[in-house]
Amino acid sequence: MSFPIHRPGQQRGAATLVSAVILLVLMTLVTFFANRNIVFERKTAANQYRSTKALEAAEAGIEWALANLNSSRRITAACATSTVATDRSFRDRYLDPDDNGLFAEPFSTANPTCTFNGATWSCSCPAEGFAPVVAACASPAGCPTFRTRLAKVAGDDTLIQLTSTGCTDAQLPCVAGAGGTADGTATVTQIVKIASGLATIPAAAITAKGYVDFGANAITATNTDPGTNGITINAGGDITGFINASTIKTMPGTPVQGSLVGNDASLASLSDDRMFQSFFGTTKEAFRDAPTTTQVSCAGVCGNTLLNAIEAGARTIWVEGDMVLNSNDVFGSPTDPVIVVVNGNIEVRGDSIFYGVLYCQNSAWDNTGGGNALVVGAAISEGNFTATGTPDPTYDPDVLRRLNQTTGVVAKVPGGWRDF
Repeated sequence: MSFPIHRPGQQRGAATLVSAVILLVLMTLVTFFANRNIVFERKTAANQYRSTKALEAAEAGIEWALANLNSSRRITAACATSTVATDRSFRDRYLDPDDNGLFAEPFSTANPTCTFNGATWSCSCPAEGFAPVVAACASPAGCPTFRTRLAKVAGDDTLIQLTSTGCTDAQLPCVAGAGGTADGTATVTQIVKIASGLATIPAAAITAKGYVDFGANAITATNTDPGTNGITINAGGDITGFINASTIKTMPGTPVQGSLVGNDASLASLSDDRMFQSFFGTTKEAFRDAPTTTQVSCAGVCGNTLLNAIEAGARTIWVEGDMVLNSNDVFGSPTDPVIVVVNGNIEVRGDSIFYGVLYCQNSAWDNTGGGNALVVGAAISEGNFTATGTPDPTYDPDVLRRLNQTTGVVAKVPGGWRDF
């Protein structure tokens, strides 16, 4: 059996070879193009990851600063809770850098800063004129960091602009002096407002929805402030007892009776809740549960409990139960006055000095135990004010203005957030 011999000139398949080569080239081009898209998508995803990481760090800075503005605790340079009486709260440190008890001057230019080392956050709360101290980053994944700044909003002293710069690592622009620059950064601003803890400043040294009875004792009520016409006592009922020029001290040239406003129907007709809201601008429940309010319970003598709360940094205090003060202690100060709301009766027996507003929710403010207690600011009672000792409620407009401007909850203003 024989097979035909095909010579080279007679062989076929060149078209197939050309087609295969063309297909191979096309497949290679498609592969290169697909790989290019994959590389591009990976780069886009990496950029999005870094951008999101920086933005989340910046937003964390806003929330952290807001939480600290609403905290009364004293802090160290590392932003930790301090038990040292000379340390100040976050709010006071950055809104009142000169420590005069007012937020009227420019805020601190220092930048509180926090960095995440992979397990925990470490923070720095520097004093005015100092740079934040941030621990070196030891995490191979980088250390997300935020730097915050607080500034006034022109035209309204109750508005604050929070600015937070977030970085993917503990480098510039978040950490001054650090080597290199973070590969992802974002800046977020938020306008917040201080809703005053004392929305309406009292107009008298003593305000009582019921009656005021000085008894036969030399209790003194003082108000020499022209802005309030020197009103010493404002009562919804009668003002009785030992009242003359030696016990009522008002503006020079004003007769004693001219400083007394008794049987005030507009005051007597208020419900307890409405009276509370007229001074504090909120309900009792909202005031009590606010993050800026420190709640304490008293069973009888309350001096040490109150002092401990104030020394821990509290400026607004809710006392649950009757409060008895029988010591010679000083509560608050002219530059750091306090608001104390007592959900019960108040009884003052000693020679204590209280700076701020002392508010009694129940029916009696009593000085039965005697003593020369001095209330510098204003005393307010939803019930009656009686005395058998010689206390001296003294109206102080500066103390009350400080409470009006510096206490209260800090809250976000709707529409005040920007990330551009």
